[in-house]
Amino acid sequence: MQLVTPQRIYLLVVVASVAVSAFTLASLFGRHSYLELATHFRLQYALVASACVLLLIVFRSWKLLPLVLCCAAFNWSSVLPYYSAAPRPPTRPAALQLKLMLANVLGSNRDYAALTSVVAESGPDIIVLQEFTEAWEEHLRPLHARYPYSKAAPRPGGSGMALFSRHPLEAAEVLNLDSSTHIAILARVNVEGVSLSVLAMHPPTPMRPEKFAKRNEQFARAAAIMRETGGPKLLIGDLNTTMWSPYFAELVRAGGLADARRGFGLSPSWPVPLPAPLQIPIDHCLVGGGVAVEGVRTGGPTGSDHRPLLVDVRFERPDARASR
Repeated sequence: MQLVTPQRIYLLVVVASVAVSAFTLASLFGRHSYLELATHFRLQYALVASACVLLLIVFRSWKLLPLVLCCAAFNWSSVLPYYSAAPRPPTRPAALQLKLMLANVLGSNRDYAALTSVVAESGPDIIVLQEFTEAWEEHLRPLHARYPYSKAAPRPGGSGMALFSRHPLEAAEVLNLDSSTHIAILARVNVEGVSLSVLAMHPPTPMRPEKFAKRNEQFARAAAIMRETGGPKLLIGDLNTTMWSPYFAELVRAGGLADARRGFGLSPSWPVPLPAPLQIPIDHCLVGGGVAVEGVRTGGPTGSDHRPLLVDVRFERPDARASR
């Protein structure tokens, strides 16, 4: 018996067309705790819908074609803006440049050497590590030679965090943005005399309604902190959502921030065992207060289920802005 026949391929195309259209429709109601999950796969929906469009044309099946065309266009309209951006002004000689690295190291991961290798290769100025445990703190002590300024809050269960910096910390505090164990770190980094505010956060995974509510509470608190913070500022972390969630959009808007990825591609970061087209971008950097983004990319494997996020930014000294 022939397993692959035109009839079976056509049936598969019809099923895929209906399914991707249904998931796209569900994603429009992303404020619901479970339907938000449907918002995270815009790229995958766009790819599947585009393939279905081509195959429906091949099969001369016109009834479903308008629906799937609309589905493909809608999802691509959410993806393509991340690959195009307005022209950026040239870097001024007085601008301060900074490299950031965010890595969810995975608490159970023991490949400490892989992380230190990525750090050595990418040479960040500020490192934020999440799911940071006492074991990670012990094995990363050699980092203090290159990053003498740090704030570490190791915790079990994936809620710990640490920030390492080449530049002095004017202040650094551990925050509780909700009632969960998932802490945040708010630091002011002195970059050649300019104070840069960095809020690092890793809210709960919103897989249950109570965790969904706590993650959104953290977003609201973080937006308020960023809105009230003057000068150059960054929000960075594994936010357990993609940029297509309405809650992410509200965090960006309410915090007066911008998504660093815009113009640099999606740079999906999780889960690493899957090929890149099946991964989603849940590790983020948001910028504000005159911080401009020079580049966003993912780093090499660290033994975690996340790839590290590498972000190059620049910002001007206050006197340079005033002299314009």
